[in-house]
Amino acid sequence: MLTAYRNEKCANLAAHAKECHQVMRDEWNRIKDHPSMPFATGRPGKVCASLAVLACSACKMMILCSPECMKEVWWLHKISCAAYKRDGENLPRFKAIADQFPWTKRGYTAFGPLHDPIPLAQFGLLGMDRREVGYWSTNAKDDECLGDILSLRAPWLPLSEHDGWRLPQEHIPSLSRLHGPNAICPPSPPVFKDSWTSYYQWRGLPLASPAALLLHWPLAVYACLKELGFSTVPSLSRRRKLTVHFVGAREELTFIPIFGELALLFPNTDLDLIMFGPSVWEAGRCAVPMGYAQSNRPCVYTYTAPAACGGGTLRVVLDSTSEYYRPSRKRSEHPDAIVALNASLDLSISWDHVIYLAAEFSIPFAVTDFNEGRVAQVRFDDMVLLLSAPCPPTKNAGLLQIRNNIKRVVNEVQIADIPGTCAALKKAKDRPARLNEFMCPAQRIPMGSYCPGAANACIKGIVPGGG
Repeated sequence: MLTAYRNEKCANLAAHAKECHQVMRDEWNRIKDHPSMPFATGRPGKVCASLAVLACSACKMMILCSPECMKEVWWLHKISCAAYKRDGENLPRFKAIADQFPWTKRGYTAFGPLHDPIPLAQFGLLGMDRREVGYWSTNAKDDECLGDILSLRAPWLPLSEHDGWRLPQEHIPSLSRLHGPNAICPPSPPVFKDSWTSYYQWRGLPLASPAALLLHWPLAVYACLKELGFSTVPSLSRRRKLTVHFVGAREELTFIPIFGELALLFPNTDLDLIMFGPSVWEAGRCAVPMGYAQSNRPCVYTYTAPAACGGGTLRVVLDSTSEYYRPSRKRSEHPDAIVALNASLDLSISWDHVIYLAAEFSIPFAVTDFNEGRVAQVRFDDMVLLLSAPCPPTKNAGLLQIRNNIKRVVNEVQIADIPGTCAALKKAKDRPARLNEFMCPAQRIPMGSYCPGAANACIKGIVPGGG
């Protein structure tokens, strides 16, 4: 019954996505020959269903319908209100990042809560079938899992660089062309500033290339590892080994070869990127019976950069042993770091397991999200409170449910070092988030707020590392 429900839900999402794609194509065709004509977009949706619009008086970002509505949701909003205000103040920085590219100048805006597909419409890359649009396919999915079988098979059915990128050769951040006697390699160790313009110069790409709309994924991993203290210039006397647990992988499964970029960014390093999450689990369940994979932990991609580019190696492994990731209590099985992209840590109870165990064992852990307001919604205070005390009484049914869920996680993870874990969680709450200069240049407006947002826009170290 669950499978039938998911199939029906995915079919409905697919139909809706196709309809939205056609709206975008029609809109682009309408404005493309008229530089002064704006893209027609609706205003962002609200938390509630009323037609009235009222912004939070403190942050000016969250959209409600009345003071009564704000009073009803304040218990949720108050922990992220200040962060939402900072997001609003960062709007010029979001725009400056997007404005580095010439293709963001025309019709560039957001469309409801959807990831902005206008740039893809410009380049004829808007679609759902990877056989037609390669790495750019946008797939129907529910909150946690890819929605079509082609996407779930993607790790075992790799595309060529040309078929994946679907761009002119000079616009592709090619890895294959770095090999050969006449290859022009980017300098190694990497030398670029924290900006897309500088990165494109280092990679030899023209800013007319839309590659950043996908390159932000490996660069988000790079930015998270830098945030955790891992240098991109390791000792040349000894080769470095890094194991990174990549939690919550979803659409990333459809363009795994793009992560080969990390081999250039971490020279003289063997980097194992082990992916976990419901989509990985589902992909593994499909792959083993079909003969694509012989185990629940297959290596699906390997790339080694030439010596002139630093000789780094990236391996991508899919771990489908369980649907949800939980760090082991055995220190010998801990990774060097945990990363999660566009994590939305507050939306799933499964993240609480990761936060608690990473904090207890000091496993370096960093996340990205669409803006600082999203990152700030983790209830660190309740996680500390419930680690050492029973659930306090409250008349708020929503808060009671959240606290009961956290208490259930506490009982499951069995933290041994409660004082140390509490101290780590308090530091995590106070640790500032920062804007990621390598965010996706295509912005979006989150449902229920005026905040700017983009994929991998904000980075926060939950548990710091020493590199």
